[in-house]
Amino acid sequence: MKKYLLFLVFPLLLNSCRNNSDAEKPKTEITSEKFEKIDQLQWILGTWINQNGKEFSQETWSQESPSSFTAFSFTQVGKETVFAETMALEQKADSLLLTVATAKPEQENPVTFKLIPSENGQFTFENKNHDFPQRITYSNPAKDSLHAWIEGTLNGEAKKVDFSFSRKN
Repeated sequence: MKKYLLFLVFPLLLNSCRNNSDAEKPKTEITSEKFEKIDQLQWILGTWINQNGKEFSQETWSQESPSSFTAFSFTQVGKETVFAETMALEQKADSLLLTVATAKPEQENPVTFKLIPSENGQFTFENKNHDFPQRITYSNPAKDSLHAWIEGTLNGEAKKVDFSFSRKN
């Protein structure tokens, strides 16, 4: 009987002396991923319009996930749509990427621009390998206003095109 008791007690002793590595592991706090770069552009969400004579432009931004926004932009002259594009703004790790595609896919493949260090509340996205534009900048100079511009070199000359929008109520 003592032999059997020893066989029962010995495993219990071994188990109590064993290093319980799970119990010694520090508890890690579960946190949701932060998207600080894209969060700085929350103000861009919504619909922005510009009416200039017969020309009407609209850009509408929506949040698709904590790390991505999408937009559709178009310009009409009279009742004819003369320009349309889609955009995706995505935070991937520490990079903020703006991908632009024209509404007519046969015209050009989507082009991705990367956020570069900017200042004064401006967000400049750059792709030096693109023909034009090489930079796209967004700013929010006043409440309910959006100022954007595209710039770069076209046919050997510096070119800049400005866009001013008001928030649609």
